[in-house]
Amino acid sequence: MTAQNREKLIELFEFARKRIIQSMELRHCPHAGFYNSVDERCLYCHQGMECIWMNHNDELVALEQKSDEDLKQQLLIAVDFVDSNLSPYHLTRRKCQCENCQWLKQVNEVLGNS
Repeated sequence: MTAQNREKLIELFEFARKRIIQSMELRHCPHAGFYNSVDERCLYCHQGMECIWMNHNDELVALEQKSDEDLKQQLLIAVDFVDSNLSPYHLTRRKCQCENCQWLKQVNEVLGNS
């Protein structure tokens, strides 16, 4: 992967972080969104995958130190999350200009060029 594509890939995490954290309900979380693999409440929480993703990819994580494959894999998880939260209206996303669909297009372009 070129350095330019890698930089673009890392930039795409900002939007994914924003979308995932916006969807999370943290008021009643005993760990404030920090996934705890030994706490049963985390194991059975409906937000477990979001917490795990955020704990591996939030602003405090040095994405620059991750491998290209790890970055791609984590971004694909975010793509699945954003895609699953689109309304049925977005079935024609090639024509849609909302920021979710625009972000999905950007991710596909960067992953297609890597």
